[in-house]
This record gives sequence, C-alpha cells and structure tokens, in this order.
Amino acid sequence: LFLLVFRFYSGSDLAEVDISKGDNQPKEIVPNDETPNEAPGTPSGFSAKWTKALNMLHAPILNALQALTQTVVKNPKRTVYGISFFSIVLLVIGLFTNFSVDVDEDKLWTPSNSKAISHMDWIDDHSGFPEATHDLLLFFHSNGENVLGQEEVQKVFDVLDAVRGVNNYNEACSESDYVNSDGDNVCEIEGVVQFWGSDASVFEDQVSSDEQAIAAMSETVYPDGTPVSENSVFGKPQRDDDGTLTSVVSYTVTVKLPPTDAGESFEDDALDLLLDLRDDWAADKDNSLVLEVTAEGSFGDEFERAILSDIPLIPIVFIIMSIFCAAVFFKRDKVQSRSLLGFGAVLAVVQSLLSGFGFLFICGVPFTSMTQILPFVIFGIGLDDAFIISGAYSRTDPKTEIAERIRETIQEVGLSITSTSVTSALAFGLGCISSIPAVFWLCLYAFPTIIFIYIYQLTFFVACIVLDERRIQQNKRDCCFCITVETSDEPEEDEDNNNNNASASAPMMDRMMLSYAEFLLKPVTKVFVILAFTVLVVVCALSASQLEQRFEFTDVMPDDSYVTDFFDAIDEYTIRNSIAPYAYFRYVDQSQENMQQQMETYVDELVALAAVEEPPEDFWLWDFRTYISDEGLGELTFNQQVERFLSEPVYFDLYNGDIVRNEDGDITASRVQLYFDNVDVEDVNDQIDTLDDQRAVSKRQPVNQGESDWRFFSYDGIYNIWEFYAVSVEELIFTTIIGVVAVTGVALVFVPHFSGALFVLPMICLLYVDLLGVMNWGGVDVNAVSYIALVMSIGLLVDFVMHVLLRYYECPGNRREKVVEMLRTMGSSILIGGVSTFLGTLPLAFSTSTIFYTIFIAFVGLVTLGIGHGLILLPVLLSLFGPEDQIVAPSTEAPAVGDKEMDGTTRTSVPQKESVSSSS
Repeated sequence: LFLLVFRFYSGSDLAEVDISKGDNQPKEIVPNDETPNEAPGTPSGFSAKWTKALNMLHAPILNALQALTQTVVKNPKRTVYGISFFSIVLLVIGLFTNFSVDVDEDKLWTPSNSKAISHMDWIDDHSGFPEATHDLLLFFHSNGENVLGQEEVQKVFDVLDAVRGVNNYNEACSESDYVNSDGDNVCEIEGVVQFWGSDASVFEDQVSSDEQAIAAMSETVYPDGTPVSENSVFGKPQRDDDGTLTSVVSYTVTVKLPPTDAGESFEDDALDLLLDLRDDWAADKDNSLVLEVTAEGSFGDEFERAILSDIPLIPIVFIIMSIFCAAVFFKRDKVQSRSLLGFGAVLAVVQSLLSGFGFLFICGVPFTSMTQILPFVIFGIGLDDAFIISGAYSRTDPKTEIAERIRETIQEVGLSITSTSVTSALAFGLGCISSIPAVFWLCLYAFPTIIFIYIYQLTFFVACIVLDERRIQQNKRDCCFCITVETSDEPEEDEDNNNNNASASAPMMDRMMLSYAEFLLKPVTKVFVILAFTVLVVVCALSASQLEQRFEFTDVMPDDSYVTDFFDAIDEYTIRNSIAPYAYFRYVDQSQENMQQQMETYVDELVALAAVEEPPEDFWLWDFRTYISDEGLGELTFNQQVERFLSEPVYFDLYNGDIVRNEDGDITASRVQLYFDNVDVEDVNDQIDTLDDQRAVSKRQPVNQGESDWRFFSYDGIYNIWEFYAVSVEELIFTTIIGVVAVTGVALVFVPHFSGALFVLPMICLLYVDLLGVMNWGGVDVNAVSYIALVMSIGLLVDFVMHVLLRYYECPGNRREKVVEMLRTMGSSILIGGVSTFLGTLPLAFSTSTIFYTIFIAFVGLVTLGIGHGLILLPVLLSLFGPEDQIVAPSTEAPAVGDKEMDGTTRTSVPQKESVSSSS
C-alpha cells in the first residue's frame, strides 16, 4: 500500500525522465503546476528539496571520509603499523588493568531491577541464614524398573563408602557446621541410607533379605526420629494397604559438603571417582543399576568445558575467512591477483576485535560467558565493508592515480558503508537498553567493536589497497611480493578498447550479475518472484506464530555431559522436581500471635497454588506450637520457648538452619521450604504463571502492603531465570519496534529520497517475520540465546536493504536501468558479503552446546533471507515502484555510440557523475 500510494503521488506531482527507445534525447515531463517562468530542467517539488537538504547533510560526512582516506593514501605503511601497534597495546593494557570475568549465571540472566535479585542479595549477604552446603547428589535407578531390594541398597552403600574413602573426605567434613550425636563435625548425609544411620555395617547386620530391606524403608520416620521425606528419597514410591512399599524406581542420596576450599577440593576428587564408577557400571552387562551424579560445581565445570571445547572454533573461523577472502581476491595473473589484500581485510577485523575488547577491558566491563559468541558474529559481518570498498575500487580507471581512485571509491560507497555501519552499531546499541545483564554486556562489547571495524576498514584496509596497488605497479607477485615478475612472462593485455564495451573488461561477477539482472527483470520472472515471496511470508508468519518460549539450562552443556544425564533421569524417574523455594519471614516480630497467624496464612495460600502438590513437610512454627502445647511450656517467654524447642536434637537438626536469632534470642528471620512439584520445567508459560501467582500471594499479604521491600516473600534460584522469561517477550517486542523505527530513521537520513523509508520499513518487517519462521523451522525456541540473536538481527538485516537502496538512488536512468546498474555494480559485493557472514558463523554448527547452534541457525536464516530479499525481491519492487531521475543534465561530451538498452535499442549514455541526484 505504501508503494502504491507513493507511485501515485510521484506520478502526479513530480517530473520524471522518459528515455524513449531509439531517442537519444531525454524528454522532460513538466508538472502541470510548474510555473511558466521556471527554467526547464530545474528540480522542483518536495523530493527535490528533500534531496538537496540531504546532500547538504551528506557533504561534510563525505568530506571527512575523503580527508581521512587521503591521509591514509599518503601514509599507508604508517597506517598499517600504527593501527597494528595500537590494537595490540590496547588489548594488553586492558588485560593487565581492569580485566574481569563474570560467570555468575544467577545474575547474568536475571533482570537487573527484579525482585529476585534483591531477594537473592539479602539472603546471601544480610539474612544471617547459614551458607548453603555444597551438595553431592547420587541418583540410582534401573531405567524405570523396581529397585526395591537388598542388593540394590547394598550397591548404594558401596558407592557411599567409596565416596567416604576419598583421601580428603575427613578433612573436608571437619569444616562442616553439622554436628552428629557424638559431638563431631561431619558431613550430613541424607537419603535412603538414613534408615540404617548411613552406616553400611549396620545395614549388613540388620538386613539379610529383600523383605527386611523393604520393611525398614517402609517406615515413615528414621531411627533417630526424623520424619522421612518420601518423595525426596524414593522415586515414584507405591505402597500397599498396609503402608509397605511395593515399588520404587530410584534412590537419592545427598552428601552435604561444607562451602569451603577443602570441600571444593574433595568434590572434584569425588566426582572423578564417581564418574569412573558410573562408566564401570555401564560397561558391566550383569549390572542393571545406573548411577547418575552431580555436584555444586558441576554446572560451572561442564559449562567451562563447553567453552573450552569451542575455543578451537575461533582460529578455525579465522582460517576459513582468510581462505575465503584470498579466494575472492585471487586471479590467475601472478601480479593482478590480490589474495594478500583479502588477508588484509581479515586482519582489519581481527584488529577491530582486539581494539574493541581491549577498550572495554580498560573500562572495566566484565567478560561473560556469552561474549565468546562475539568473534564469530564480528567475523561474519565485519568483512562486508571491505567487499564493498574493493568492489568500487575495482570499477575505477586503473590508469588514474591511486589517490584519485580512492577518492572516487569513497565518493561512490562512503555513504553506503557509513549507513550500514550506523545500523549495525545501532542494533547492538539498542541491545544495551536491555535489563538482562548478559544481553547488555554482549551488546556493549559489540557496539565499539563495530565502530572500530568501520574505522579500520577506512584506514587499515584502504592502506592495504594502496600498498597492494603499488605492488602491482612494481610488477611484483601476489603474496610473494619480494619477487618481481619479468614483463615477458606476463600475458599481454588486450588494449583494444575502441568500442567502449564496459562489460567486456568488467569482473566476472559483475558480468554474471548483469545477466542475472536481465533474467530477473523479465515480466514472467517478476510475477513469479512476487508470488513466491508472498507465499514465503505467509508460511513464515504461520511458522512464527508457533514459536514457543523454552529454555533448559542443560542446553548450554556439552552433548555428552553427565549433568544432562542426571537431570534427565531426575525428571524421568521422580515426581519431585528441583523447584523447592523457601518462604521467608523478616522484619517482623515473630513472637506475636497475630504475626504467627499471618505467617501460617501466607504458607497456606502458597500451598493453595496450582504449582504445589502438598503442604510443606517440615514447618518450624507448626512443630513449635505442638511442642509447646505438649510440653506445657506456656508460662515461659517466647525466646525461652524457642530455646527449649531447639534444644531437642530432632528439632535442632530440622530447624536450626531455618531460624535466625540475634544476641538477645529474638528471631530476626525464619523460613520454610515448599515443593513446586506441579510445575512443568519444560513449559515456560507454566513457569511464568507460577512466578506471577506466588508474587501475587506475597503482594496481597497485609505486612507487605505499601512496602517495596517485602517482609514475606518466597525465593528459589530458579526464580532468576523465570524473571528473564517474564520480561524477555516484552523487551523483545519493545526492542524490535524501536529498532525498526531507528533503522527507518537512518534510511531517511542516508537515502537521498524520502521514499527510501517506504521501502525499508515494510522490507525489514517482512525480513523479521521470515526470520522468526525460519528459526522455528530450525528447532529454535525463544530463549536467552535466540533473544540475543533477534536483538541484533534488525541492524544486520537492514544492511542488505540499505546497500541496494543507496546504490539504486545513485544510479541514473529509468527504473529498469537503475536496477540493472545497481545489480551490476553492487550485487556481487552484497552476495559475497552475505556468503562471508555465513562462513563466519559456520564453525558454530560444530559446537557442543545449543547456544552456538542457535546463533548458527539465526545467521543462516539471516543471510539467506537478507540476500534473497535484497537481491531478488527488492530489485523487482524497485523496477515496479522505484522513483526515477527527475532531471538529467546534458552531457558535455559527445554521446557514446553503441551503448544499448537491454532490449537491443540504442540510447544516450549519460555519465553518472554529471547527473543531478534529484529523484522523483
């Protein structure tokens, strides 16, 4: 609709050139409202004024680019050496000053202004609750078969004894806060072994048959009087009418290690032992029991292993891009070949990375796990400007001076590469408004790196062009530039240029694009293209509507990670998932009866949520009231009652870590653990609903009314990622709208005609919808990683459109001629740039984690759709609706004879530099 309205408006209000077939003179169509006194050929109307205003704006930009590049032409060696030295020094200074690494995944993916962050900080730093133990989790199953029996429990004890047999076990456990009945500091052990006091000798003395083992495990309390948390110990337990266990598909054992250096050291040694034992069990055909294991540091270790395994991909992408660029610039002629120049383009990108990272290291910006994606992205998009510059340079007259050729090159493509660099930087800059720290840091690293790429391509790469041109003039070989080629060995050039046939001497890719343009602009082809892309957008829109939010933290693990196997087994063979938040009570007088009633009400309302299957197994307030009533301690003060309550060994073990008291004995904070067993850990919407539901319960509590810092709240570490889910869609929509508006604004500034925005806006919307559809086809869900890909996609997609539009408006002639010239001069550079973007991210397809695979799928879709829309659909639309030149100034040279239309008829050839850049 935009295009049709514009076509009607431009046809009825503005003049255009009608270059008729067989007529060598341009025919000017004078607007009906043009005044008789106005000189023929004078640009008039809104578009002419718009173009004139933009030309005034573009002039200082081009002048600055010309001044910069001409300085480089005069000092190419100094430029190369200076930028190389500067980038290395910047990186070294950054590494040895403010370089830091942030791998706290809890905070990287949590919105910075969320309640989850404030609650987590209070719990960790101010609450007074003991620091959480580092749990070593052992999970035993038989692939869904019943594991009740003496032999299976004996194997559990065998594994536990092997753990306790690790050399530094006693040293680590001596630092534990848990004290046993003998008064010794030991590591607390929970699980099925508690039925025999976690002692293998007791088990062997008491159990000699399956029946005896089952009878002991069927008890509802352990021998020390502690209640059994059935679903935490057994997987999917079933009992008969007498309460005897009849089926259990798994056992769980937890060894609680102290959060100390000795505990961490032991954890590493124990994991090595357990993983070897796990492999031995898997290799034993006579063994049906399967051992799964994980520990506190397992996630970080496995994530680090995934990163380290992907580090070799970075030099691989460097090698791939070097080979590709060398191949693009290669010619069979020993001297005219420019493979070394292609390598120079790659070096410009490498130095941009060094400078960008070094600059941000100096600024103290932390390096995160997601920042490692950036080199692949930068390699993918950083070479586009080099291909555009080199393509324009190759079209200049080789007989003119180098400085003049560089001037003509910058005059032709300076605005193009500036506009696309602005849009790319803008895409990452918009990502910096995100409240997600991982997204913010990644985009903050990318933003200055994109700017460095722009600067280095105009300096370092231009200097490489100058040095390479001097090599050619000195008749030296490509790559081996110290060897001079004898003139007699060189093939003689065809100097017969009498007929001025430009296509005969044009590069092969340009000739191919010329043939492609002729085919594309056939009426039948145009109809097919429009229909095909209409079908594509409809199908992609349907596919995009099926996108779902989903993220499993195991997606960032290597494919063979034992952590993934552990949590897959937990999900499969237990009904208790890993979501077990605490309800916290703080900043209130918990000795008051009415406050205790509010605490109970709060817990009851949380239990009433759909996510909760049953009430908490242990709540100190419930047991406290029962104990005081049973013992008749009503005469004591509240603090004395609490002291007596915790003096009981059973209650001390259960609740000492859940009650915080000050020096006077007053309770300053307390908590109770609940289990969200009904939450589908693979359904993001269910998780968001649960987050909202528990938050609504907390918000309506009387003690929280009018308080920004809630007195009653619930928290679990998984709330952090739920907070991300809750805001990601809203942020993505907001960023997308802002991004589309921003790039449309860039088009209005850089495209020398207001109609450019009418092409950019709908084209970017189409591309974005198509990209969403392609990502869904590739099996990519909306998650933390795809969020990043979509944030930066707008600025990268618009590059394909901007290059085409800018070149179209700069070319003279009618719509057909402008499209043909645009494709001939810019098409090959866009195509090669798109291929380089694909190759830059190709190594990610071989990554061991889903993070890199998601980026790979996003870039495959981005490149394919960008090239398709930029070199197929947009040229067809421009040939139908694009504006044409209003005025073509008469040439001061004689018309060239033999310059033919694509249909074979002869027309006047008008040099581009003499045409007025005003369009209708």
